[in-house]
Amino acid sequence: MDNLKKYRFMNMIDNFNNRDYLIATILYSAAPTIAKHKPSYLIIFHNKGKRKLNNIWKIYKEDIYKELNISFYELKNSKDSTAVLFYNDFQMQEVLKDEINIKFLKQYGYKSKMSLKQCLFLLKTRYYYNCPNEIGIFLGYPLEDVIEFMNGNQKKAIIFGYWKVYHNPSYALKIFEKYDLCREKVINLISNKVEFIDILKKI
Repeated sequence: MDNLKKYRFMNMIDNFNNRDYLIATILYSAAPTIAKHKPSYLIIFHNKGKRKLNNIWKIYKEDIYKELNISFYELKNSKDSTAVLFYNDFQMQEVLKDEINIKFLKQYGYKSKMSLKQCLFLLKTRYYYNCPNEIGIFLGYPLEDVIEFMNGNQKKAIIFGYWKVYHNPSYALKIFEKYDLCREKVINLISNKVEFIDILKKI
């Protein structure tokens, strides 16, 4: 993605009120998930900087759900930050039904008959101590890359993008390009003052 375009977008939304800034941030960051190209996207809202995003999130999160109808699950809450997983229900369930993923997740306590909410609750429980490696499966990362990362081979990554790529870089680059296009659409739509609710239909 064009860094200058992203920079201009960030400067533009910096003039928004707190509520609209939060929504624009979610639409941009989670665009691949909203467009149904990615099962979920993790956003951590902090109180760092002039925008106290964590406080803003706590004020407007229910409004955002009602207005945008985006599913989300809070994985970790603290005074100064909240880790929120925005997800697509159908895609997430498909990921968790995949036999290869199920076999991998079983070693961390997940079971094939668990509901999506039960899986998210277990993920939240494990996230309490530190970010669990299996979150990569929930985020739609290839299992082989998740395993490679877990093995401590971060320095051997071929590509650093939406995830650390160790295998099949051509496939990963195509996915990254697709994700970038979703975000570019959001930038263009918000720049053209399209209503937030309408952006969901156009990504």
